[in-house]
This record gives sequence, C-alpha cells and structure tokens, in this order.
Amino acid sequence: MRPNKLFLMWGVLLAVVALNAVVWADGETAKVWPKKPAFSVRLGSYFASSAGQIRVDGENGEGTLIDIQNVLDIPKDATVFRAKADVRIAKWFGVEGEWYRVARSGSSTIDRDITVGDVVFPINETVSSNFTQNYLDLALKFYLFHRERWDLGLWAGACLHFWKFSLNADPSGLAVDKDPWAPVPAFGVCFNYYILPRLYLYGKAGYFKYSDSSAGIHFDSTRFDISADYYFWKSLGVGVTYEYYDTSVEKSNSNYKGLLGAKTQGFQIYGVIGF
Repeated sequence: MRPNKLFLMWGVLLAVVALNAVVWADGETAKVWPKKPAFSVRLGSYFASSAGQIRVDGENGEGTLIDIQNVLDIPKDATVFRAKADVRIAKWFGVEGEWYRVARSGSSTIDRDITVGDVVFPINETVSSNFTQNYLDLALKFYLFHRERWDLGLWAGACLHFWKFSLNADPSGLAVDKDPWAPVPAFGVCFNYYILPRLYLYGKAGYFKYSDSSAGIHFDSTRFDISADYYFWKSLGVGVTYEYYDTSVEKSNSNYKGLLGAKTQGFQIYGVIGF
C-alpha cells in the first residue's frame, strides 16, 4: 500500500473511532430524536479535480504510459452533475448508489513518439483528444452497531468505470478510438451520525488491492467520502460532500489490454430529499 493511502485509511479509521467514542462517552440521552431518513436522494453539482493515466497495449508489446493532463493537455478541473441515492432497507442493512460523468477534451503537440495499441503517433504531431469517464458506484452497507443517533458498520461494493477516449493526429491522420470498462471493487468502514435535529453526518472509507498474474489483472483503489445533510423543511434539505477516489486497473487478457488510472477529488453541493 502506498504511504499516502496508508495515512488516509488510518486517519479515517481513527476519526470514525473518535467520533463514536465521544458518542459512547456522552451516553444516549433520554431525548427522543426524530427518525433518521430511510431513503434519500441527493442531486447537485460536483466540482471535480481529476487526473488520469492510460496505456493501451498492442499485439507487439506494451504501449506508452500517457498522462492525460501533461501529455495531452486535458483540463484537470470540471463541474458536473452528480446523483446519489441511499436506501436503508433494514436496521442493519442498506444500499447506496451514485452516478456522475466527466467529459473533457484537449489538443497538444507531442514531444516524443507515443505508441497506443498498434498505432505510433510520431513526434511533433498535433493530437486532439476526447475523454469521457462515467462512474456508476454501488455499495452494500452492513451496520454492525446501530443506535438512535449513530450507526457504525462495514460496506462492500464496486465502482463501474466506463471510459471512452479518442486520439486524432494532424497532419498524419492517425486515429485511435477505445471504450473500455471495468468494475473496481472496494470495502471498508461506514458510519452515520445524528449531530443535531435536522443535521446528519455520513461517511465511508475503503480500500482494495488484488493482483493475479495468471488471469492478467490488477486492481488498486482507495475511497473516502463524507457528507453533511441539513433538512430545513420536513423532507427537503441541502448538503455538501467531499470525496477522494484513487484507482488503477490493469488488464492483459481481455478485449482491452493496458492500464487505466484515475484520481478524482472534490466537493459537491446538492439538494436532498429524504423520508
């Protein structure tokens, strides 16, 4: 595990333990708190900062590892629509899902030869590129501890990555068009905390690493997100989320051979409907 991922995971785990230690020490007061929402939908704008790397291998060997910001001059920042739903099916079990799409394009004159699959883009070519990343994230939450004001448990799930990218060179006319996808598993800890009437805190952190040389596949992902919802009127509210996501997928035995890597982080501001 890389040091920054290790520090992130330990920081999140310590924060969750500290939060629940405070709640335990304070004790469950006799005050009756309103029921926590069992179903919520969050819709809003996600201010994302996203970096990425790609490598497309051909029949004759490995392709060039390409940093899409530094080599292809793809913009790093994007503001996109993001939707998230959280359903509490039972006291000990829930389901969460989210979706967002980041589409960017750029143009750059390359300063070296770049091999993408079986196509070699020569030095000094002007390469126009388009990148679209769709994320569909699904998680199952198992609340091992649940009280009137807080819940603590484990979660397991996967983020489905749907990539689509194209490279077109001028003046040679060389072009590459790919649309790979991959599920990236993760598991970790999750919690809910009822801070004040109408104010809720949610969070989860996860990590997954798996490598199988015989199957030709490698996964590495780190996840962290934390959200605060405030209901200003009955079932309507507003909220803010911070999310950090770092993932890498490498495959050698599939219709797409190569590597896909992405690191996304940022804030979302949204409206929430909860029942």
